[in-house]
Amino acid sequence: MQRAWRAVRDRIAGLAATAPEGERLREGALLVIAGPPNAGKSSLFNALLGNERAIVTEIPGTTRDAIEAHAVVEGFPFRLVDTAGLRESTDRVEKLGIEVSRRYLGAADLILFCEAADGAGREEWDRSVRDEFLACCGAPAVLVETKIDLADRSSARPPDRLAVSVVTGAGLAELKRRLAEAAFGRLLSIGDVEPVVTRARHRMALQRALAEIDAFWSARTEGVDAAAAATHLRASVGALDDLIGVVTPDDVLDRVFASFCVGK
Repeated sequence: MQRAWRAVRDRIAGLAATAPEGERLREGALLVIAGPPNAGKSSLFNALLGNERAIVTEIPGTTRDAIEAHAVVEGFPFRLVDTAGLRESTDRVEKLGIEVSRRYLGAADLILFCEAADGAGREEWDRSVRDEFLACCGAPAVLVETKIDLADRSSARPPDRLAVSVVTGAGLAELKRRLAEAAFGRLLSIGDVEPVVTRARHRMALQRALAEIDAFWSARTEGVDAAAAATHLRASVGALDDLIGVVTPDDVLDRVFASFCVGK
């Protein structure tokens, strides 16, 4: 019995585990591009998008508001967000833009944190501040060093940081691969042959089924009679019926009587 229970539980749990990436597959993963001013965020946003959507200048603080656009990266849907440079500012409009940036960062599925290889913005955003900031974000972060075509140095970069240039195109292919892997890694591993949960309603049904399966096993290990413990199995089957859209005769009658005045 334990082997059968474990097989069923593992199957349900494995399907439920695809929900985060599956829901992103349906809606698009929210990728927020962040970093200090003049770190090349808008240029990278345009490069990933494939067109010139964000204004790019050498003036720090050019981006005053978040810009959102849909893009396909390595075959996966993303919602790209270009945000205002993170720094202390006395400009009222820029401060509002930075606050919008922080709200997007709080909702992000993935953060692309940019730092310029030529040192732009470093005086306002040193490594300790960056690490403290990223530790407070709930989403995983991909660190990227931009503008490498402007850098003149031979020292090795940290292994956790990618290096790109939107001018030469260097590193962009690897960055796209890393982003797809970070946002949709589980889907990349299972390929196209396994089902994926793409709706919140389906995820909740699987979670109910899993809870009932666990409750059944707990009841049996505590000596509860099989017939009584089986109520949890019936509840689990009911949750799975909701998942696949099973319609019972009672459902049909309920809908008929709810829609028509029968007998008149």
